[in-house]
Amino acid sequence: MSNLKNILSLILFSIFLISYLLKLVILYKKNHINGNVLAKGKKLSKIHFTELFVKTTTFLWGATWFAFSLAESFIVTLIGEQFDNPVIHFIGVGVVALGCSIFIQAMIAMRTSWRVGIDKTTVTKLITHSIYKYSRNAAFVGFDLMFLGLYLMYPNILTLIIFILNIVAIHLLILQEEQHLKSVFGDEYIQYCNNTPRYILF
Repeated sequence: MSNLKNILSLILFSIFLISYLLKLVILYKKNHINGNVLAKGKKLSKIHFTELFVKTTTFLWGATWFAFSLAESFIVTLIGEQFDNPVIHFIGVGVVALGCSIFIQAMIAMRTSWRVGIDKTTVTKLITHSIYKYSRNAAFVGFDLMFLGLYLMYPNILTLIIFILNIVAIHLLILQEEQHLKSVFGDEYIQYCNNTPRYILF
């Protein structure tokens, strides 16, 4: 069962990474857009440090996910695990799959407005259709589910810390992005905020 979980985990990791990189490549090749502006360029120090925090925590998350998929038994012998429940582990696989699906749908819906980080150099469109009718931060909801899913698949102190750090980092980035979008889109964005939750139900 553990081997199946790790195979599924690695497949989902690959789907996530390939879709993410493919989106960046398509943006650059077809539209000459640099989609990854996370902690890049001239920005206010508050935004820069928030984005650097997100960049660090998400890299740690991705590296940990990949490492556990390939070498779970070795890592568990080093740091232990909080509980061993195959049902919960496979629920975690499902949560990651759901999060990855939402993330990919969000990237598709954003089209050329997709950015990783706050882009103050170009004006994008405010996307309010498709999955963004239900959440102002659909891609981040997908991320949060994947953070949670990693912990459920591999429950230990390391993945718990990574889960908490990433939830905090993403929320801080969302708050920064909201200020940016208000300054760019004004009343249109405020009306969107009034009609659409930040996450899903709140």
